[in-house]
Amino acid sequence: MNKILLVLFFSLSIAAQTNPFKSDFNRKNFADYLFCEQDYLRAAEEYSALGDSFLTDTILYKIAKCYSIIGESANSLNYFFRIAYSSFFYDNAKREIGRIYYLNADDTSLDKLIDKEENSFNELLKLKIALKLSKNQTDELKDELLDYDDDFVTLRKFYLQRKNPDYKSEFLAGLLSTIVPGSGKIYTEEYGDGISAFILTGLFAYLAYDNIKNNHNFRGYLFTGIAGGFYLGNIYGSIASAQIFNAKVDFNFVKELSDFLIKRNYFVREYDFCK
Repeated sequence: MNKILLVLFFSLSIAAQTNPFKSDFNRKNFADYLFCEQDYLRAAEEYSALGDSFLTDTILYKIAKCYSIIGESANSLNYFFRIAYSSFFYDNAKREIGRIYYLNADDTSLDKLIDKEENSFNELLKLKIALKLSKNQTDELKDELLDYDDDFVTLRKFYLQRKNPDYKSEFLAGLLSTIVPGSGKIYTEEYGDGISAFILTGLFAYLAYDNIKNNHNFRGYLFTGIAGGFYLGNIYGSIASAQIFNAKVDFNFVKELSDFLIKRNYFVREYDFCK
């Protein structure tokens, strides 16, 4: 009886190992299905389980792309780097690697990649320029901004915008509000706050003057304190308003740069594997 069970066990084991539904061919088809259904993690796992004879450059590229899409940079880089130099996908794999370095703000690795690659040099250089601009490192870009194509022209415009931002002076905002309450806020385009500050400071200053003039000293001193508080607050608020304005300028710049890169797909070609 034990011998029969042992034979049955080994028979089932062999049958499981030779199950046609688990063949590399069927596994690849299933992985292709998962890839096109955008189930990228499971697709990558199924592709990775294929035998060496099935791990073509196309499969390696698709595995790397899966991991890139779901944000697993280390796994993605590992498979992109495995693509052979002679492969059709080689140049674009390097651009994909450049995109990962850009998104990770890894300018050191991006520089090393640029030094090694000739065919994708321009596209990688664009990412380097964009990364330096996002970090506001404009002094390092003097030699890179050549008008090779429309993308470089656009990046040059971003460079000039970054080099000469439309900032508001904190000192000038404070000085203006020192001279005329609320004018610093108007300078920083906070028109409603500026008008309110002018009216309230002026109102309480007038009430203080009028009460002291008529010997209502307590009310005069009270309104003087309130007017002084509004006056000092309006100066501080104007300086803070300039800081906020400048922060918005930086935020909008980075967003516009990001929108441009997304529109250009970070200078990476996309392949439709699901036709």
